[in-house]
Amino acid sequence: MIDIRCYPSPSAFRLEKYLLPEPKSYAKWAIPDIIQHPGMFRFTAPHKSQVKKKNKDFYKGKVVIIANERTQSMAETLVMALQVAPSATVIGSQTAGANGSVQFISLPGDITTRISGIGAYYPDGREMQRIGVYIDEEVRPTIHGIIEGRDELLERAMQIIENE
Repeated sequence: MIDIRCYPSPSAFRLEKYLLPEPKSYAKWAIPDIIQHPGMFRFTAPHKSQVKKKNKDFYKGKVVIIANERTQSMAETLVMALQVAPSATVIGSQTAGANGSVQFISLPGDITTRISGIGAYYPDGREMQRIGVYIDEEVRPTIHGIIEGRDELLERAMQIIENE
């Protein structure tokens, strides 16, 4: 079980080496062509996992990834990278959909704002920005569970691992 209801360390991407049997594409980016065609974005080649060759010793058990609205930016990229594992299931709710190289913009009146500077997509072209990562099973906390102090997403993840 991997809980990504937070902002992880970049070292979390090392998990790919343990979960994937071979290199897998998990994202592609739309980057601006500001020199030759200002305003135009071009897709990059699909971004591949850190696994560089066949890995017969990858983890073959069930992997449950927990995500929610607090999963944003690099955390969403991590979910995308790990959800290509053969036995991965992503549970939770819509993530922030806020991935893609933060760019700062200065506005009149000494105001600074931020935007995503590149587009984030799955290799098949599905958008991630504004939509969030693909969730296999929607699971949300309930008022009853909150009152009881339970983590219903964690409980569901454990059920998937133990029973199914």
